[in-house]
Amino acid sequence: MLVDAIRHRLGWWMDNPLLRKELRQRMRSGRTVLALSLYLFIIGAVAFVFMYVNVQGQTLLLQPTRTADLFTFLSYLQLAMISFVTPGIASGVISGERERQTLTVLLTTPLSPASIIFTKFVTSISFLLLLIVMTLPLYSIVFLFGGVVPSQVLAVFGLQIVTLGAIASVSIFWSTWLRRTGWSTVFSYATVGAFFLGLAVAGYLSDNIANHSPDQGVWGMVSGICYSLNPIYMQASLEASLGFASPVFHQSIVSSVFSVVQSHDLSSTESWLSFLYLYLGGSALLLVSCIWRLRPGTFTVLRKRLARWILR
Repeated sequence: MLVDAIRHRLGWWMDNPLLRKELRQRMRSGRTVLALSLYLFIIGAVAFVFMYVNVQGQTLLLQPTRTADLFTFLSYLQLAMISFVTPGIASGVISGERERQTLTVLLTTPLSPASIIFTKFVTSISFLLLLIVMTLPLYSIVFLFGGVVPSQVLAVFGLQIVTLGAIASVSIFWSTWLRRTGWSTVFSYATVGAFFLGLAVAGYLSDNIANHSPDQGVWGMVSGICYSLNPIYMQASLEASLGFASPVFHQSIVSSVFSVVQSHDLSSTESWLSFLYLYLGGSALLLVSCIWRLRPGTFTVLRKRLARWILR
């Protein structure tokens, strides 16, 4: 019975005409093929140039520590791509329908608001998920020379997928609640900037205050929370805790990131629970609020309930 119910539910989602239309329109475009090819070419070129420069042209000298450097560089390059591209794709999925005056048509179809939001979420992340999966062969280069284990690659990819889903949820949230795509795009990038740069700056300032404050424990806890909610530092905690050859970092910024991971023990269970609760739970809450916002007469019902509660 359970298997039949799951099959029925999956079949119902796949029979969603909006989902089929969005996926076909996005994946059959010539620009999609060009973008995928260009991205793989750039990432592959960067990987080979990075390897060549690190060994000064003598490929036999490539050591496990060098491949660990390469893996770290590629993983952060891909994380930057996710954080930069996702808002541009997802921030106009609902506001764009409203500007084209097709949102009302969607709401009059048999599709529920939950189906519409789910479809927009899946189609927003499908292209980027395809990019992440297609880079797996490039990551396999580092296995030839050691220094990185498959479990680490899978863990980093899992973190990037969670981050991708959270950024897409934030972008869809602003796209649903704001009427203009321009404003939703601005707020989406501002939110992403707050999580990547704002939390890093807040953690750095909290560390400095803790060094000169009698409440060192409190400020240290605040900085630890800021760092544990930042994907940059949590990805570094994965790369530092899954048992591969320690990379030799020549950049002070990269070294400082890994030193923060060690000083605040970001590999702990508490840090990961904080990260997952915020990104997974927050994504679910944002999507639920989008579904609630799309229901016709939402504010009318809310206003009546509020007035009834006040008049009691």
